[in-house]
Amino acid sequence: MTRRPFETFVVGTTDEYRLDVVTDPEPDNPQAVTYFTAGDVDAAARQAQKLLAAVDGPEDRYGELYAHDGDGTAVHCDTIHLPA
Repeated sequence: MTRRPFETFVVGTTDEYRLDVVTDPEPDNPQAVTYFTAGDVDAAARQAQKLLAAVDGPEDRYGELYAHDGDGTAVHCDTIHLPA
């Protein structure tokens, strides 16, 4: 699991997720970053697919889904791919 900072103003939450939309090979430079809440990781993955489809960009793009651990750290959950 990859741990990265999770910028949030809600302290102690664990139902907050972040989707980093990536359109080039370098995942550390996302095109867009979206924060949202979901009941669990499965619901977050479904919502991430919808958000990824809604972002303007090349047809072949993917998103890195992170969960907030409650202490300001992002824990990598899944890679969501939107094939061309």
